[in-house]
Amino acid sequence: MFRISSDMKVQNTLLVITSILIIFLNGCSGTRSRAQEENLIIATWNVRGYPESQQADRDWFGNQLIEMNPDIICIQEIANQDRIKTFLANEFRFTTVAFLDSSDGQDNAIFATEKIEMEDIPDPNGFQHPAQAAYVAYKGFDAVIVTVHLSWTNISLREQEKVILKKVINLMLTIDPDVIIVGDFNTQEPQIQELAESLGMLVMFPSGQDGIGTTHAGNRYDHFLISPDLANEEALSCRIQTFTGDDLVKAKRVSDHLPVIAFFKTNSQYKDRK
Repeated sequence: MFRISSDMKVQNTLLVITSILIIFLNGCSGTRSRAQEENLIIATWNVRGYPESQQADRDWFGNQLIEMNPDIICIQEIANQDRIKTFLANEFRFTTVAFLDSSDGQDNAIFATEKIEMEDIPDPNGFQHPAQAAYVAYKGFDAVIVTVHLSWTNISLREQEKVILKKVINLMLTIDPDVIIVGDFNTQEPQIQELAESLGMLVMFPSGQDGIGTTHAGNRYDHFLISPDLANEEALSCRIQTFTGDDLVKAKRVSDHLPVIAFFKTNSQYKDRK
């Protein structure tokens, strides 16, 4: 039998304590790193008119929102306050909304989950389908979001709305240097690139999805336009959510558009609201 001396016991005890301390500190460092690396997810989806008429389609839509897991979602073509209430009741992950009812019937809304700080701010005027604006924040991410649905059939009106967007962006930049204009622009590439340049904005192009449209007809009308400050700091990537098989059949009933999802950093170093 071996006996351990008092000095060896002390050394072993110190060794154990040191090892535990190292593991603890590494764990804390990993936790901080993961917290800093947490991404914010924002989605946009032009629907046919929530809620869907068939229960199976309503269930499918809700399941898709769960799978995409956005923290914020911008919905185009949601008709009125009653449908907003239905959305909040059915899509229970979302607890707050920025919305203003109008007589148009194709309104825009911004929904957010509980963790998001959201402030409904005055909406810009002059759009056929009223735009919706909100200030949103989570950890180090803060930005102004404006969701739009530019005119589809009236080309001259759509061009006027693009001019209005310049004034809208300049106004939103007085609130925060991070601005997102998102939604259905009814504008193809490269025209959306030209528009973004004229507005002093950048387009988030879906990586690896060249040739994929945001509508079932193959058009890419839905975009994220972001300010340079946001592009340089928090913006990561975006993608178009596509479907196959039975999901595609249901997706076409729910909307003639596909959802677009964008990812942003939430590091505290980027917090810069004016």
